[in-house]
Amino acid sequence: MVGVPLADDFYFIVHDVGNGRLRLNARAAGLGLAGALVGELILNKNLHVASGTLSLTGADPPDDDLGYRILRQLSADQHNRSLRTWLAYLSQGAVERVAVRLTRAGQIEPETSRRLWRNSVRYLPVDPKVAAWPTDRLYGKVDRGDPLDFGDAMLAGLVAVTGFTKQVWWDGDAVTMRHIAAAVGSLPMSLREVLAHTEAAVGDATLSPHR
Repeated sequence: MVGVPLADDFYFIVHDVGNGRLRLNARAAGLGLAGALVGELILNKNLHVASGTLSLTGADPPDDDLGYRILRQLSADQHNRSLRTWLAYLSQGAVERVAVRLTRAGQIEPETSRRLWRNSVRYLPVDPKVAAWPTDRLYGKVDRGDPLDFGDAMLAGLVAVTGFTKQVWWDGDAVTMRHIAAAVGSLPMSLREVLAHTEAAVGDATLSPHR
């Protein structure tokens, strides 16, 4: 895996460091995480995207269990490689799947509370500073105008297409937005396609909240 997994960073960005609650609409968060998981496999050279279609490259599978299982699912389903379809599929339960990965890595831990007639589980960061780092790092790099590597450019793009920009760059101006756009524009086409389809899916979810 190249660097810190995108989905882990995105998970921390859209969750409150103090109480572990989601700060983004659940459907948008799921789609953002789905885009991040596909992005991880592209950065690991396992997947390629062209004209909205996923293809496997034959590269060695990632060591990460979640990425490995997604790749196995894609390998098994040779008849449906539509990126949009897979984003929708992966978005279902994506928050929970990434939470499991972070729990296994010792980054978060579950806390169960009793509410009315059911138990409620939320995940709290083991180290709040570690959980805050993806947001702090991304904010700082863009605020200073530093160049973004592909991982951080993709992360900034996912923040933008899920409508979470102002929560990260709360004091961002036109210069900030141009820097993000330039970083996203420098991404390989496969990653840009993931961002475009994620944005479209988030838009559809917003327009059809009960679908």
